[in-house]
Amino acid sequence: MFIISKGVILLTIIIQFTATVLLVFLLLGCVDTSSSYSNVYLFNYKFNSSSLLYQHLTLDLNSTNSTTSTTTSILGADLSTISVKVGYLAFCISSEELEQCISNANLANIPQMSVTFLETKFDLLNIAQTFHNSIVHSHLLMASIILTLTILVILCYLILPVSFGAVVVKKIGLVLTFINMILWGLGSMLQHQSVNATTKLMSGVSFEIVEVGRGQRAETMTWVAFSFLIVVFLSFVMMNYVAMKSLKKKGGGGEEKKGVIMEKV
Repeated sequence: MFIISKGVILLTIIIQFTATVLLVFLLLGCVDTSSSYSNVYLFNYKFNSSSLLYQHLTLDLNSTNSTTSTTTSILGADLSTISVKVGYLAFCISSEELEQCISNANLANIPQMSVTFLETKFDLLNIAQTFHNSIVHSHLLMASIILTLTILVILCYLILPVSFGAVVVKKIGLVLTFINMILWGLGSMLQHQSVNATTKLMSGVSFEIVEVGRGQRAETMTWVAFSFLIVVFLSFVMMNYVAMKSLKKKGGGGEEKKGVIMEKV
């Protein structure tokens, strides 16, 4: 029974560690130009080359505020290759010859993506930042990561050969896993609805000039991590159930022994 119990805890540690890694990578999406980070994004804004109005778009000459080399590479690029990927903490902007990722706090240092259509300006980066500030809830993800790490520490403590107060620690772990499951469940649903909202809204308000792509990798990581958190919660439910059953057995055994002694007397 001891070996089975420790085996379950070890498996739970592996699942919890995997969930932690997934959530951390999700938070760090778009912080770097390497594919491991730049391909983890919530949504991707780009100009729709299949739009009937696409041929009327012109990139503003004053829409960039970076170095000369960066400006030249953007102005010489096909508009259909320009995109802005939005992560929880950062943005990645790319064209044929440029790829740059920067945090939300330093957007002044990144080239602007402004086009003119019938005297109306569409600033791709400004649109992305507006939607990011309105619908992206990074604090929920950060809180979930902190809880996930705390639960991981609890699991590592429980797998020790001798863990004092294991029953109390398991109860604490049960409460924390339940809170974490509800918290990231809410975060996952908000993320999913946010992506749906910006996808449907931008197509209409921009006359289909701007299209929005979903971040499939981020979506997969979100729901896999949430599924793992559910498994960890159920594991703590089982551990607490076994602990309570074991305590009842010990208590029942003690009462039976007292009864036998009283009969003999």
